Amino acid sequence: MHRLTLVLLALAGCQPPPCPRETPTVIAWSPSEHAAAPVPGRTITVSGAAEILTAPDTFELTIGFDLQAASLEQARDDSRRRAAALLDVVSQRSIPDNDVQTQELSLQPRYDNYEHRKIVAYQATRNLVVTLHDLDDVEPVLYDMLAAGANRVDRVQFHSSVAREKRAEARVLAVQAARDKAAAMAEALGQALGEPLRVDEVAIDTWRPPAMNNIALTNDSTPQIGDTVATGRIRVQANVNVTFALVRQ
Repeated sequence: MHRLTLVLLALAGCQPPPCPRETPTVIAWSPSEHAAAPVPGRTITVSGAAEILTAPDTFELTIGFDLQAASLEQARDDSRRRAAALLDVVSQRSIPDNDVQTQELSLQPRYDNYEHRKIVAYQATRNLVVTLHDLDDVEPVLYDMLAAGANRVDRVQFHSSVAREKRAEARVLAVQAARDKAAAMAEALGQALGEPLRVDEVAIDTWRPPAMNNIALTNDSTPQIGDTVATGRIRVQANVNVTFALVRQ
């Protein structure tokens, strides 16, 4: 209807005919009728462990001394003389500068007790960390250090210069071990192994031996045995958890 006609009808006191309305669309909905939730995919999570035994080729000696003197000056001077004697052994043995480090350098008073706090002496302490690369040098260097004035051998540690590379290899072996376990379990369930969905490296507890139910073990080096010292082998380990998708065969 034109606008002019509506205006005329309104002036005449007539009501215009109702405007046609669109019929609303009614949508029936029931709480029980909703879109189906996605079904979680079938997965399997397994662990894998690997251990590589490799012979050490680096030997770290921590050698030191403790001494006491009646005066501060005497303790200082005695400590310096003894430290110089130890470093002289390093020089005589042609040990590279990069393989020698002084640690725990201290000079402090000693008291008679904690109540009176009377100084009765002064104690000097030094440690020298020496890194060797020949097994046959371990005992001679220790003997020379003790003869020069060291009165403590705190520890002798064996290391491998290729430990980082071996740990990377162990991770690969651990993942392969996990895949082998998952494939066998999936086959027993009538399923096939799909793609990996998640991989986590598990921190190794050095106080506990690795679980031997799923482990890949390799040994790529030969340990050294000297006249009185044997290197043995260093354990380089890796543990992983892997989640795989399962698919129907």
